[in-house]
Amino acid sequence: MPRRLILLRHAQAESAPLGDFSIEADLARPLTPVGEAAALRCGVWLRKQDLAPDAILCSTARRTRQTLHNVMQAFPGSAATPDFSVDLYEAEAQTLLERLRRTPPAVRTLLLVGHNPGISLLASRLDSTAPELDEGFAPGSIAVFSVWDNSAPHHASGWQNSLPDGAILHTFTRP
Repeated sequence: MPRRLILLRHAQAESAPLGDFSIEADLARPLTPVGEAAALRCGVWLRKQDLAPDAILCSTARRTRQTLHNVMQAFPGSAATPDFSVDLYEAEAQTLLERLRRTPPAVRTLLLVGHNPGISLLASRLDSTAPELDEGFAPGSIAVFSVWDNSAPHHASGWQNSLPDGAILHTFTRP
């Protein structure tokens, strides 16, 4: 059975204060009411698809943390403890891929909550043949990948040897 990788772009966020282009202002941007509702819908959709995460990687930005909080409302009692990583904030696709590859092999369903353009570029790198990904990720978009182990006998199974070549887009949606 394949592993599952869920890429989620944070839901719609407020703009930074006018004229404040600092990293601090960007990190502090909260979700809009529309974004709050969209994140709740994402959680409900994931639950209906039986996609409860075993492990969670999330940027430290306020909007990603709020998105994750609302998504996880659909999974009361979840044992998955989020790993909030500053290196996921505005990360490039290669940085995200390297972080995913360090996931322990026991993890079967991994959720990554992050930002564009990194999330969109990572999705395209994981499955460059999926036309659904050509339009990029709007806020609150979800891409679910089936991730297959490398079957070569000299390779250990796990995320390290499965990404990026073992990933195939299963679903792309914006609930």
